[in-house]
Amino acid sequence: MARKKNIQLDGQEELILLHVNDIGISAEQLKALEGPENQEGKLELPDLNKVRDVLRRNGFDLLSEREACSGGSFGPLFKLRVKSRENGQEFDVIERTYSEVKEIERRFALVNMGEVPQKMDSEPRYELINHADHKDDKLVVDYLYNEAKAMAALQGTKGIPKFYGAAYDGLNGSLLMEYVEGPDFSEEVMTARESIDITELLEILEKVKVVYREAAEKGYIHHNPAGGTIMIDKNKQPFLTDWYLYCEGIISEEGPMKSFYLEGLKEIEALEKSLLSA
Repeated sequence: MARKKNIQLDGQEELILLHVNDIGISAEQLKALEGPENQEGKLELPDLNKVRDVLRRNGFDLLSEREACSGGSFGPLFKLRVKSRENGQEFDVIERTYSEVKEIERRFALVNMGEVPQKMDSEPRYELINHADHKDDKLVVDYLYNEAKAMAALQGTKGIPKFYGAAYDGLNGSLLMEYVEGPDFSEEVMTARESIDITELLEILEKVKVVYREAAEKGYIHHNPAGGTIMIDKNKQPFLTDWYLYCEGIISEEGPMKSFYLEGLKEIEALEKSLLSA
């Protein structure tokens, strides 16, 4: 269910649909998206107790505090130690935070129309904000909801990390997924001449094509398969992440979704050619 609200953004009167549900945002929260920066640069992480509750509801106990892993576009990444309540197995998961921090995008973002796939379906992943002149339309995008939805739907697909839930904490939040121990593709490219043959990189990209195709056959087309983060495990199996934007549709029939899917394949092939010519 949705309701209309007139709100003020950037000094202009705009109209947006705000969803009334447990992960919706209020008009006040939305206004804050382009508000003053966090003057102290203080990192506002989601409550770890909310993360613990999500893991427990999905059959896992949290055994550790957060262990810093790396930075990310939306907030830092942490490694968490968990234990399965079903079989007692202990293993690591990655917590990808969507957090408020100075000069970094948060869980929600206001983005220009040209920055997202034009063939995306609708609510509640984004909402169009129409300016009066219709020349400067923007979208409110919920990155956390997007990625959680896509990863949950693609479970069982080889090359998609296991998904352990999403924790929501106001404008902050966390995505909990499989810890892939290994470098990402960009790191492999940087060290290719020293550590591995270029043919191995090309073989990895062939596997990326398989992951991309199988996900698309299940209805989810990655918006940037060559530019997204591609993690590589010890067996040289790539894992396609960064599912915060995607298109949904059928690629077995002629139409916009198949065209969009083929555009993604061209991106991967262009990356292959650039490696061969390097």
